[in-house]
Amino acid sequence: MENTTTSFADAASAARIAEMTAPIPKKKGFSRAKLQENIWGWIFVAAILIGTTVFVYISFILSVWMSFTSYESMVMKPFWEALGTMHYEGWYHWYQVMFTPGTSAVTGEATYVWNTLGTTVFYLIGIPIGMALSLGISVLLTRDIKFTGTFRVIYYIPTVASVVSISIMWTNLFGSNGFMYELFGINMIAGEGSNPWTQRWCLIILTVWKGLGGTVVLFVAGLNGVNASYKEAAEIDGANAWQIFWRITMPQLYPTIFYVLVTSVIGGMQIYVEPNLVFGAWDLGGTMTNTPYVGYIYKVFEDGEWAHASALGIVLAIIIFILTLIQFALDAKKEKD
Repeated sequence: MENTTTSFADAASAARIAEMTAPIPKKKGFSRAKLQENIWGWIFVAAILIGTTVFVYISFILSVWMSFTSYESMVMKPFWEALGTMHYEGWYHWYQVMFTPGTSAVTGEATYVWNTLGTTVFYLIGIPIGMALSLGISVLLTRDIKFTGTFRVIYYIPTVASVVSISIMWTNLFGSNGFMYELFGINMIAGEGSNPWTQRWCLIILTVWKGLGGTVVLFVAGLNGVNASYKEAAEIDGANAWQIFWRITMPQLYPTIFYVLVTSVIGGMQIYVEPNLVFGAWDLGGTMTNTPYVGYIYKVFEDGEWAHASALGIVLAIIIFILTLIQFALDAKKEKD
């Protein structure tokens, strides 16, 4: 017995000695194929980083700097030549944006700013409407019914369709010479029988319908990720379908709802293409009743007031940033509760 124990100890000692004295394996160098693979990976990443830096970060910094200068494109000079003609104007454009009354983009347009901001905020009404419709449709699509795949494709078609074709279709449906006007006398775009409020609701319906498919896809994915065992346990305890939805499904779907809400608000504050295509070009001489804020920024840029338009753009960025912070703060508070 003693000899056996000794032999085990000797064997263990020999193993430790062999492990300690074993030569350290040399690190294998990168093969040429591996090195080439890494290089191409960095090239693709660098392309994205360079593009983002030039067209996002540098452009944003230039816009901030330009908003404090007197730069105008109307001088008909390249940017690098116009640098010598610029001079510092401080907060002039910022004050002009928010507080100077008037009917001109040059002499002051606080009325324009608040009107277009109000119009943009009104368009955000479509977000809760679209989310509610998308959630209801998603619940139906996750049930065991026939032709579910077909319905998903149908709902997603407006999302991938060209916004230009959709706007033309909308104009032909609800315009002064459109299908709905000929049948029911309904004109929701412009001309006889139309008013700013019906025009706004027409645009809200368009944006809700166009964005329905993408939101449905997200909600369906979220619903499919809900833990089924919780539902089964609730059913055993006697909970009805409504209680299961609100007490089990909705809390697990909250991350998806939060993501859709944040991205929708950010996108909604930047709405421009749909109103421009449906209502046509805007004139700075009017009240710009249905013009979104981004549309007004575009018109100021078009009129050559680049410094002033830069200030308008930074104001919008600040508003979006504050709204996003508020949403994240509410989300953090909900998680603590």
